[in-house]
Amino acid sequence: MDELSPHAAQLRAAMTGPQQDADWSGGLWAACDQLTSRELGALLPDAYRTLADESAPDDARRVARQVTWSKVSPAFTAATLTALYAALAASPRPTDVRYAAGGLLRCTEPWDERELAASAAVLVEAALPKPGEYGDAALAVAALAGPETEQALATRLRTVHADSPLRLAEIEVILRTGPRERALLGEDQWDGPFLGGWPPLTDPVVERAADALHVELARHVLSSAATQLAALHAGEIPYAADQVFTAADADTLRRAARLALRRDEPWAGEVFSTLLPRLAVAPTAAKTLPSQRACIALAQAVEAWPTPESVAALREARRVVRHAGVTKKLDRLLRRAERNLGRRPEAALRLPDLGLGPDGSRRLPCGDHTAVLTVTDEATLTWERADGRALKSLPAAARRDHPEHVAAARDLLGKARAQIRTLTRALEGGYLAGAVHRYDRWRDALATHPVARGTARRLIWEVEHAPGDWRAFLPAAGPADHPDPAPDPSAAVRLWHPARATPAERDLWRDRIADLRLYQPFRQAYREHYRAPESGHSTTMFQGHLVRIEAVLGLAVRQGWNIEDDMLALPLDGFTAWLGIAGSLYPGAAGWAEVEEVTLRRADDSPQALAAMDAVRLSEVLRSVDLLISAGSFAWCDTHAHGPDSWQQLNRLYAQPLGRTAQLRRAALRRILADHLASGRMELDDRHLRLDGHDIHLATGRVTRSGDPVEITLPTGRQAVPLPFLPYDEALLERVVRTVAHLMAREGSAAHS
Repeated sequence: MDELSPHAAQLRAAMTGPQQDADWSGGLWAACDQLTSRELGALLPDAYRTLADESAPDDARRVARQVTWSKVSPAFTAATLTALYAALAASPRPTDVRYAAGGLLRCTEPWDERELAASAAVLVEAALPKPGEYGDAALAVAALAGPETEQALATRLRTVHADSPLRLAEIEVILRTGPRERALLGEDQWDGPFLGGWPPLTDPVVERAADALHVELARHVLSSAATQLAALHAGEIPYAADQVFTAADADTLRRAARLALRRDEPWAGEVFSTLLPRLAVAPTAAKTLPSQRACIALAQAVEAWPTPESVAALREARRVVRHAGVTKKLDRLLRRAERNLGRRPEAALRLPDLGLGPDGSRRLPCGDHTAVLTVTDEATLTWERADGRALKSLPAAARRDHPEHVAAARDLLGKARAQIRTLTRALEGGYLAGAVHRYDRWRDALATHPVARGTARRLIWEVEHAPGDWRAFLPAAGPADHPDPAPDPSAAVRLWHPARATPAERDLWRDRIADLRLYQPFRQAYREHYRAPESGHSTTMFQGHLVRIEAVLGLAVRQGWNIEDDMLALPLDGFTAWLGIAGSLYPGAAGWAEVEEVTLRRADDSPQALAAMDAVRLSEVLRSVDLLISAGSFAWCDTHAHGPDSWQQLNRLYAQPLGRTAQLRRAALRRILADHLASGRMELDDRHLRLDGHDIHLATGRVTRSGDPVEITLPTGRQAVPLPFLPYDEALLERVVRTVAHLMAREGSAAHS
C-alpha cells in the first residue's frame, strides 16, 4: 500500500488512533479537502469500519463521516479494494453492495477474486432482502462471490421480477457478462447517485461502447415494448393507466434507450418514432398514459443523447400527450434535447429531405387542387388550381372533399418547420460543444440540403484553408462571398463567432447583415461575447447585480440550469458552470437577491481555469449568465412596475454600466436609426437614446424627462406603429424602437396642433 501524505495520515490517526486535541475548525476538515482519489480509496475502509463501530469516539466518527463526504471520486488499488470489501462485510447493510460494485469500476489494478470472494458473498446476502433496489449492484458483486451465491441471487431476482418480462430478459443477458460490465449497470441509477454515494464517474469511463450482446438486448427490449404498445392501441390488450410496464421494466427501457441513442444505432430512429408517441397517450380518451415512468425515462434518454429521429419522436409525443404534468416535463426535455443535439454535430446534420425537389418544393395533389410545400428561409404551404393559378387560401372544396390530403399536407408543413427549428437550435448549441464539420459533409447536409440550406445561407461560416487560417463567408451574400479557391473536401468548417473576431471584423459583418436586411436564424453577428478579466477559476464580472429570483429561475430552467445546493449549475461536456445567488433557491422561490461569482469546475470537481477555456465556450457560458441577469433585472418591469420599491430597483439598474446585451442593442440602434441620428434630432450616448428632451435607457427601456419618470403606454395590435427592419429579435430592442416612433409621432402631432 502506498505511503500516505501527512494530511491523509493525520486523518487515519484521527479515525483509528488514540484521540488527541485537534483543530476541528480547520485542520482536519482542511485535510479532507486535500485528499486525492488514491488517498481517499486508502482511507475509506477505515472510515466505514469506524462508522460501523458504535463504540468509536464521537470525534473519530465525525472525521470518518467527513471523509466519506469527500467530493472526489475514490480510486482503489487491489489491496485497498480488498480492505474495502472486508470493512463493509464486517457489519453489512443492503446499501453496502453499491459501494462494493462501485469499487470495481474505480480499481486501477487487477483485483484478487479469491481475496474478495468471502466478503462479496456476505454483501450479496445482505442485499437479498431488497433485490429490486440493489439487484444490479448485487449481480456485479455476486460474480466475485462464486456460483452458489450468484445462482441464489438470480433465482431471487427471477421471482421478484416475474411480472416484468423486459427486466427478466435483461437479467439473463447480465448473467452472461463479467463483474465490471455488471457494475456499470449498478452505477447507472434512475435518480442519479444515491445519498452518501460517491461522485459519478466521468463519461469516458461510464459511457464506453457496449458489446454486441448488450446492443442486441437493447434492440430486443425496445422492439418488444413497441410491439406491446401497438397491441394495446389496437385494442388487443385491455388498458389500465400506468400499468403497461412495471417500474423494473421502465428502468430496463431507460437503459436500453440510452445505449441505443448513445451509439446512434441505425434501427433506433424507427423504433422511437412509434414507441415514444404511443407511450405518451392512452388508447382511450383518458388523459392518462400507458406508463408515465417509461415515457419520461425515454424522453430523458433523448434529452441526454439526442438524434434527429428521436427528437422528432419526442416532439410527436409532446403533440399527442394529454396529461398536463407530463406535458410540462416533455416541453422542458424537448427544449434541452434540441439544444443538446448541437453537441453531436454529425447526427445534428442528418435531416430527411421530406421529398422536396432541388428547388426546395414538393407538390401534393389534392383532388382538383395542389398543395405546394416550399422551403426557403422558412417553410410555407400554398394552394394552386388545376391550371396552376395560385390561391390565397385553402380552397373549400379541398377541405370538404379531401380532408385526409389536407391533413397530410399540413402535417408535412409541420414536420418541415419542426426540422428547421431543431436544426437552428442544434447549430446554436454547437457553440458550447465546439462543433466543427468536414466541408463536404457541411456542403451536402447544409449548404445544398433542400430543408437546411435556407438556414445555413443566412449564417456566417468559417472554413480552414490552412492550419489556423480560418476565412469567414456568408452564403446569402452571393457567389462572390463563397470560399475561393474551393476548399478541400476534408477541410474544417465552423460557425463564425464574435469572440474569435476583431472589432473591425464584427463591425464589417454587422454592416453586411444590415445592408442585406438579413434576418439570421439566431443572433450571430449581433451576438453578445464575453472575456473574463480574471485568469483563475471564477469571475466576479456579474457580482452585485440585483435580480428578481422568480424571473431568473424561470429562464434558467429553459436554458438548462439546475438548482444544486442553493446555486445554479449548468452541466456541460467536461465541466460545470456554477452561478452563486445570495438567497435560498428552490422551485417557486421569489424575491430579490444579489448575484455572486461565476465558477467553473471540471467533472472531477477540480477547478477549471478560465484562461485555459476555449474562448467561444467561455463566452457562451458567460452569455447564458448575462441572459439570466438581464431577464431578472428588467424583464419584470411590466409586471412589477407598481410595486412599493420598483422604482428604487429601477434606479439602481439605471445607474449601472451597460452590459454586453445593452451594448449590442446600442450598436443595432445606431444602424436602425442612422438617418435620424445623422439629422441631429436624436443622440446616442453611452447609456441613453436622447430624443426631444426624453432619455430612453438602453438597459431598462425606462423613459425620463429632466430626471422624472415618464409613463409610456405603447399602442398594440392594429394601432401599433410598424417597425423598421430589426437585425435580430429582442423584446426590449423592439420596445425601444416603438418608444422612439411613439415619441416622434406624439411630438409631430403636438407641432401640428
